[in-house]
Amino acid sequence: MPLCQHPSDQQILQKGINELVEWTQRWLLNLNTKKCLVVSFGRDINKDSVYTIPHKDQNNIIIERGNTVRDLGVIFDEKLTFKDHIHSKINMAYKMVGLIKRNFKYLSISSFVLVYKNLVRSQLDYCNSVWSPYRKSDIDALEKVQKRQLNYYQKLDI
Repeated sequence: MPLCQHPSDQQILQKGINELVEWTQRWLLNLNTKKCLVVSFGRDINKDSVYTIPHKDQNNIIIERGNTVRDLGVIFDEKLTFKDHIHSKINMAYKMVGLIKRNFKYLSISSFVLVYKNLVRSQLDYCNSVWSPYRKSDIDALEKVQKRQLNYYQKLDI
């Protein structure tokens, strides 16, 4: 039987949610139920379980189930492949590359390296110890951003 599919496991998780809600109420913190999400991680995922947030004024609020969740800027999917995260990081890096090309026409090598490291490389490196790419296709896609930028500035003959 896959992990966390035993009924007692679901009861333990629901108890934890109830205790969290009690804690937020005790400390007068508002819990934004619209931002709450259930994501199950693993190969054999049981999506039948339903978790609720107890609410004193109305019926319990059912927590929506999702395939991905964003936490501290890292997008986690249920298989932990990080494909969505890598894709979003590559898109953001290309946006930064476009910003550099539009706003910094004449840069010395040292200035380019400084701007590149701060705007582009920081996007590609953020939390990489969590989502560290191990597939060749992911690594190639990330390196493609850097290679294109390097080729562009080599053609300019700075």
